[in-house]
Amino acid sequence: MKEKIVEILMKELDYSEYAADITADDLLNIQPQLQPALRTWLESRAITEAEALGFSVTKLMEQREYTFPAALIAIDWLLTEPDVAKKELSNEVIR
Repeated sequence: MKEKIVEILMKELDYSEYAADITADDLLNIQPQLQPALRTWLESRAITEAEALGFSVTKLMEQREYTFPAALIAIDWLLTEPDVAKKELSNEVIR
């Protein structure tokens, strides 16, 4: 599964091999409630909405130009380390 994710990240989203490897590890360890969204994306590249603490996948993608995997990891971070993640994500410059 990791190899498939790395390949998709590199070929379709232009991730470096290093970034794809780290991102794949992060994706494989996301919270159980986010795993169906990841599976759907891996199968069809369809984006499933996920939200936490006022942040959403689509807003992160639109306002901060995150890829879907990056936005999903950010939502996971908000679920696992809400105080730190919310502070850091709130401080980012919105384009």
